[in-house]
Amino acid sequence: MKKIKLLKLTLLSSVMFLTACSTTEPKVNKVSVNQKISVYNIMGITEPKKEIVHFTIKEDTLNSHEAAVLDDIEFISYQSSRPSYAQFNVNTINEIEWNAKSFLGTPYVWGATGPSTFDCSGFTQWVYRDVGINIPRVSRDQARVGQYVRYENLQRGDMVFFDTKKQRTGIVSHVGIYLGRGNFIHASSSGRKVVIYNFNKQEFYKERFLWGRRLISTNRHYASN
Repeated sequence: MKKIKLLKLTLLSSVMFLTACSTTEPKVNKVSVNQKISVYNIMGITEPKKEIVHFTIKEDTLNSHEAAVLDDIEFISYQSSRPSYAQFNVNTINEIEWNAKSFLGTPYVWGATGPSTFDCSGFTQWVYRDVGINIPRVSRDQARVGQYVRYENLQRGDMVFFDTKKQRTGIVSHVGIYLGRGNFIHASSSGRKVVIYNFNKQEFYKERFLWGRRLISTNRHYASN
């Protein structure tokens, strides 16, 4: 019995000796405060070399027309083959007309910007943006962009603006795109969809016409405001 007690006492002493806190501070490898330690060093992985890429902007990349409209216009390209400013021509006007007509019958919803529903200015913004021209969101602001055009001087691709309020105020409240021969396409709240009207058959719009704005010209490439 004494031998068993002595054995237990010996084992207990050994455990206490092994688990006791050491009074000696462990040796720690000192690292300079200024030395940067990356995650690669911590993980024991060799840090890959960093490659510095330099970008150079050429001063001649912007022509005079681009510089004049950069504040209001930006390229939003859905295809790599979209035209640059220097390439705006009659083909661009044809593309605007084709894009606009492709949305015929699309429902009108106030505040909608497309492509499944439009309001009037959301429609014009989408059509022009699809050829690389970004115009403001609302009709009143769109009416300040581009070259002022009178009714008798309208050309295909021009934006047409109206005051459609019950009581005339002379303030723009509606916009469409002129297609030539008195026709214009627009997202109509009364028609509840994108439709083509003729000024001579829809005299309400002829009476409420304010002015047009030309964004594209075959001889000036672009008409800035």
